[in-house]
Amino acid sequence: MLIRFSVENFLSFKGLTEFSMVAGKMTRHSGHIATCNNKRMLKGAFIFGANASGKTNLIRAIAFAKNIVLNGIENTNCDKKYFRIDGSYKERPGVFQFDIFSQGHFYSYGFAISYATASLEEEWLYQIDNPDREFCVFLRSKNENNEAFTISSDIHFADDRQEARFSVYTDDISSSKMKQTLFLSDIAMRSPEDSPEYQPFRDVIKWFEHLVVVFPESKYGGITQLLDNDNEKTRLENLLNYFDTGITAVSKKEVEFDKAFSMLPDKVIDSLKTDITKNLKENGQSAFIQNEDSLVEIKNVNGGLLTYEVVSNHGNDTDLFEYSDESDGTQRLFDLIPLFQKLLLNSVVLIDELDRSLHTKAAQEFINYFYSLTEQNASQLIVTTHDSNIMDLDFVRQDEIWFIERQKDHSSKLYSLNKFRARFDKKIEKDYLLGRYGAIPIFRQVALESDAMEEGEQDAETI
Repeated sequence: MLIRFSVENFLSFKGLTEFSMVAGKMTRHSGHIATCNNKRMLKGAFIFGANASGKTNLIRAIAFAKNIVLNGIENTNCDKKYFRIDGSYKERPGVFQFDIFSQGHFYSYGFAISYATASLEEEWLYQIDNPDREFCVFLRSKNENNEAFTISSDIHFADDRQEARFSVYTDDISSSKMKQTLFLSDIAMRSPEDSPEYQPFRDVIKWFEHLVVVFPESKYGGITQLLDNDNEKTRLENLLNYFDTGITAVSKKEVEFDKAFSMLPDKVIDSLKTDITKNLKENGQSAFIQNEDSLVEIKNVNGGLLTYEVVSNHGNDTDLFEYSDESDGTQRLFDLIPLFQKLLLNSVVLIDELDRSLHTKAAQEFINYFYSLTEQNASQLIVTTHDSNIMDLDFVRQDEIWFIERQKDHSSKLYSLNKFRARFDKKIEKDYLLGRYGAIPIFRQVALESDAMEEGEQDAETI
């Protein structure tokens, strides 16, 4: 579970900003709480704010850090990720810290990066099970001349061989390579499963592997695999029916490759066919392609391509609907519904703009189903949304509601509804739209509009 996330100097987050999933003292909606080693954690969070306030940037910050952890800084685009309103922030570090609960333990892991050189500045991991004493798994910092790294740790190794594996990082890797390599990822990859000294490294990496981030443009690439599994196929169909899409069944049918991509020019189709054939020979037996027109699976069978298209039954099994025939909301559900399988696995799922293309009732039912599905586990759902109907204290808890507001210097300010000590019987949506909590659009008359109005009045007088 995510306990707390802190970020500094990333996109619109200028100063240190903290987002917390620690539950408050209120007792309502007890099913929205998970208890981890006697600590109460929220299972849901709902982030509201005007357009361009920074809601998406909070999700981007977490996704950015995840990509560095799992794929390395050399495979992460660091260009213009600093607070660009003030050019001096390019020279300041970007800081990311996650306090998490993973595999029965609490950890605090973070790192600082240089945007100017796209390299790591500092990195740390603490085990924080004991609130009175943090255990330093490792602290990696630059030495006095700022040219090399030193690593300190409270770990007591069982033998010299294990300690040597720990120190080989600094012995075998050049200082330039170390600036591109996370100590966490490198040690987790090197360490054997049976060495308890390295368990914190594996626990933290596993948490990031179970962290799921979904943006509005994200596409789920495994629908055809779900349809090959009877249980998953039934689950998908039941949920599509539950969300009132009109779909009674989903299947896949074989189609000609050229027909599946008929929306493309012939030259592009030929090039795509060549690229896919080469890719399947090198990397596997099937590929999945999703765009605004179709859901397609392509298989390599005896050197030839077999193409399957996902189709749905709306009550007439002799005339099936293709993906492009579905509404935007139904297409969105094809991407969101598979997340429920992830939420059964103690995952943290973040969705930017949950309500995009969804009716407000569908968004609410998605949240309701999440809480009922995860009643016995410790998954979390964190979403950004404009749907103020979710802002109902009969539906969610006060401490699950967060706001982001753009400041005068164009930085983002993040704060919880808890700051206002709102009573459970308050109409939060009404007060929010009236501006009591901030984080709403501010519409300003601009000179251009005034000039246009004056010109319109003059034209009317002429007529």
